[in-house]
Amino acid sequence: MYQSKVYRKQGGEEFVVASGGVLNIETGGKVKANGTQGAALTAQLTSITHTAPQTADYAIQDLTDTGGYGFASKDEGNTVLSVIKNLQVRLAEVEARLEALGMVATN
Repeated sequence: MYQSKVYRKQGGEEFVVASGGVLNIETGGKVKANGTQGAALTAQLTSITHTAPQTADYAIQDLTDTGGYGFASKDEGNTVLSVIKNLQVRLAEVEARLEALGMVATN
C-alpha cells in the first residue's frame, strides 16, 4: 500500500512530514504556533572589526593586568575577537533565514 510522505493523520489532529517529504513554505508564507508568529529577535549591534591574529591561539589563558592587551598575548586577544566576529556573522545568518521563513518577525 502506498503512503504519502506528507499527510494529515486520521482524525485531522496532526500533520506529518515523513522521511523524504518536504514542507515548502512559499514566498510570503509564515509558520505560526497557536496562530502567532515568533517575536522579532533582539536587534543586532554593529559588528566588531578586528585585526586577524598572526597565529590563532585558542588556548586562552587567564586575563592579565600587566600587559596592554589583558590577554597573555596579542594573538590570544585577536583570536577571541575573531571568534566573537564569527559568532556575530553566523547568528545574523540564522536570523535572516528565520525571518525569510516567516518564523520570526523582522527587525
